[in-house]
Amino acid sequence: MQITTYHLLLLASVAAIASAWKMEVSYDDNTKLTFDGHTNSHCTKFKKHSAGIDNVYFKGSTFADTFELFSDDHCKELVFKGDKGSHPVPDQLYGSYKVY
Repeated sequence: MQITTYHLLLLASVAAIASAWKMEVSYDDNTKLTFDGHTNSHCTKFKKHSAGIDNVYFKGSTFADTFELFSDDHCKELVFKGDKGSHPVPDQLYGSYKVY
């Protein structure tokens, strides 16, 4: 059996999809936002600052199995660290997050 470029691309696509992380953030105003990626997110600012976050559901990946929430925009003031699953978090405004 000969492996074609098409088969290699298909295999790479499936592998990339299978290793994606997902973070669903629930706000205290009943809004939910979803963030996702394939590798570490580094420090990322939340765009929504009008409501506090009270729960995070996190599905890890091959390359990222932990998330952190920070009260500031520069990932300096850690408030919560979690792994896969649903996590009630201190209900407050968060400035940024990391996934690794």
